[in-house]
Amino acid sequence: MKRLLPLLAAATALSAADLYRVAGVIVDSETGSPIANASVALSTGGQAGSDMPTTTGADGRFAFDAPRGTLRLSAAVAGSSQVYGEMSPFADMGCAVITGPDQDTAHLVFRWHRPAVIAGRVMDDQGEPVENARVQLFYSGVVDGHARVAPLNEASTNDRGDYRIWDIPAAAYYVAVLAQPWYGNTGLARSSQAQPRPSYAAVYYPDTADVTRAVPLKVQPGEEAHADFTLAPVAAATVTVNCDGGVASAEASFPQRGGTMTASVTAQGIGGAETAAPQQAFGRCPLAVGGVLPGHYLVRLSDMEEAASPSAGQRWIDVGAGDITVSISLHPAAAVSGKVTLKNGAARPGGILIRLYRELDNRSEEAAIGVDGGFSFPRVEPGKYIVMVSGAGYHAETVRAGDTALPGAVLNIEDGVEARLSVVVSDEDGRLKGYATRDDQPVANMLVVLVPRDPASAHRNLGYQTDSDGSFDWPPLPAGDYLLFAVDDPTIAYADPEAVKPYLAQAKSIRIEPGKILEERVPVRALVKE
Repeated sequence: MKRLLPLLAAATALSAADLYRVAGVIVDSETGSPIANASVALSTGGQAGSDMPTTTGADGRFAFDAPRGTLRLSAAVAGSSQVYGEMSPFADMGCAVITGPDQDTAHLVFRWHRPAVIAGRVMDDQGEPVENARVQLFYSGVVDGHARVAPLNEASTNDRGDYRIWDIPAAAYYVAVLAQPWYGNTGLARSSQAQPRPSYAAVYYPDTADVTRAVPLKVQPGEEAHADFTLAPVAAATVTVNCDGGVASAEASFPQRGGTMTASVTAQGIGGAETAAPQQAFGRCPLAVGGVLPGHYLVRLSDMEEAASPSAGQRWIDVGAGDITVSISLHPAAAVSGKVTLKNGAARPGGILIRLYRELDNRSEEAAIGVDGGFSFPRVEPGKYIVMVSGAGYHAETVRAGDTALPGAVLNIEDGVEARLSVVVSDEDGRLKGYATRDDQPVANMLVVLVPRDPASAHRNLGYQTDSDGSFDWPPLPAGDYLLFAVDDPTIAYADPEAVKPYLAQAKSIRIEPGKILEERVPVRALVKE
């Protein structure tokens, strides 16, 4: 027993020497006041049971003893969670805590951004509350490096016309309200049955029915912002859609197309986002879509999915106070096909997928490549897509449509056009790590941006928020030539070529070699003000 005690003491000393203090205080980002009773967790890895929890005291302080490594610190207050170093909840970034013998992780300041609330009342033009109105929230800002408007949340009004959307990040939001009078009626109807029905025109903050005059409502941390709306009844119209310019020609061609079509009428939304699901009708032409309010709409006509030879057509229309008839000429639906080749000329690898990703609505389609490297998408909705390669460790090196290179692998698809792509893929990758510095000292919470040097490259701009020690360490990256810079705001739209252009003149030229690790120190540039 005497011999065992010294061994246990030595093991305990060794264990203590391998642990590092992770401690600090959680404070309100606006007032600097400490936050008591916050649930704090330090994650030491992705395995179950790796979280170490604690609760802050009255002074807002927390402390852990953790092993050396890259750790994730998070906190929850009143059911709302955030990660350490989070500058924007939509940027998909945070700041990891790096522990080790040379790291000061015992004096962390976790700035907590209090959630906000948007509330208000929806009334009609007679001063009566509107029940069950649909209040939609659209975030306006940077998401994954892109400036965009994206739907976030929605709520319904109660019997007093009140709504309340809570636990939302402080940010700028567009607000839209859609509703039906209790005495109104909407839905799909044949033109012979359609009758003008009263309905409410959609309204947008600040209480305007003109979507082009909508402005974002800026909400500060912890604020309860108010936005009230007044709805006015309008007569809903019926949009009748003729195929191929007339009923007769459409009916004559139906046997070849299977006979069944779909017509959709979609409202123009804020920043390109749809403010409501499209109203649709199915069957043979002419198709009548009822309950359409005055406004600017995209009318789209297409075969059902089972059609052997897909055809489609679309046009923008303006709907006023009365019914409207529109004729749409059908032509072959947009299609994408092409061939994949390997950069090094080796045999075609298995398991590769080609994916078309539309950022506007996060829609994506996948296709496997054949034994000859070919792939095909016989029916694609029009829009702007990113061509991606996944599987077997490969990435797209270049993407060409005919003889035209597609920078960032961005493809614009239009009806009636078959895009023929040539995709060169590679499995060559390397690593990039280093520090963002100011006065040659590492700085945390900076944005490091990597931009492909070749404008014809299929690679996209990438961003990394530096960790607690000022470091960045990307996962494997496609080998090639890049420009590298750091800026003191992790929320800029780094994926936008125009947003990064002011920084490129002073960016550092680097080359990522296959199978190698490149280490760089990057000086932080001041944010360029617009």
